[in-house]
Amino acid sequence: MTCYTFGVVLPSAVATYPEVRDVALECERFGYDSVWLNDHMYEGWLPPEKHAHPYLDCWTLLPALAVSTKSIRLGTMVTSNTFRHPALLAKMSITLDIISEGRLDFGIGAGDLPIEHETYGIEYPPDSERISRLHEALHVILSMWTEEKTRFKGNFYEIKEPPCWPKPVQKPHPPIWIGSISGKRRIVRLAAEFADNFNVLSGSPESYREKMETLGNFCREIGRDSRNIRRSWHGFVNITEDKQSIEDTISNLKAMAEAGVQDFVLGFQDRRDVTALKVFAENVLPVFR
Repeated sequence: MTCYTFGVVLPSAVATYPEVRDVALECERFGYDSVWLNDHMYEGWLPPEKHAHPYLDCWTLLPALAVSTKSIRLGTMVTSNTFRHPALLAKMSITLDIISEGRLDFGIGAGDLPIEHETYGIEYPPDSERISRLHEALHVILSMWTEEKTRFKGNFYEIKEPPCWPKPVQKPHPPIWIGSISGKRRIVRLAAEFADNFNVLSGSPESYREKMETLGNFCREIGRDSRNIRRSWHGFVNITEDKQSIEDTISNLKAMAEAGVQDFVLGFQDRRDVTALKVFAENVLPVFR
């Protein structure tokens, strides 16, 4: 029997810190499995005149939420590898895993939104180079999480036995979630090699099945059992107390579950709408549990 989990993307892109914290606490109280933060500086897909609102940093907000919450898991949907050196990110993620007592889900991707990088003065290499950088970064991060002494020399990163203690609480390491907006084949190939969980952003059940089939093919190529990789979907929900709205939501999520989704990461239409969170928790969660 499939064990489904449900997570919620928090309103770090539109809300103040107290509002984000309070939504996280409500998610924990309502019985959700996880809460997630996007790793962006601002919503770079919006026109400039709509950028003047709060957008809190992912990796400094998560430790505060770890202290405020008790049991709910904390994830990054997803960390942009372009923003931080992987050796530094390894240390940061270990520290968060310790603060949260082993509740980190480590999501990472190659980085996107060129305008966001340009305005902040951050290098934005072509797709092929960003994916190659992510491949090397995953080697660096995994080695620093798990090995006493680690050396790595690639085309983009080099580390020379950096001390990295303590190690993460979770063994052998925090779950690695690999996700991408584009779903490029090289990202799927990376997921086959490194991921504990492969995440797909939105899309239909049919397109989801296609991506999972591609993942399975890559796993066979490298000799990995694809059943060891959980399958997740980051989608959007617009639910109200109306009976039809609830039934439609259940029907849509059941279709995704039949396509192979095990872990749902939900973005509610208004991420500050605690009423919608409650309606979903009371009417949808029990159907899948």
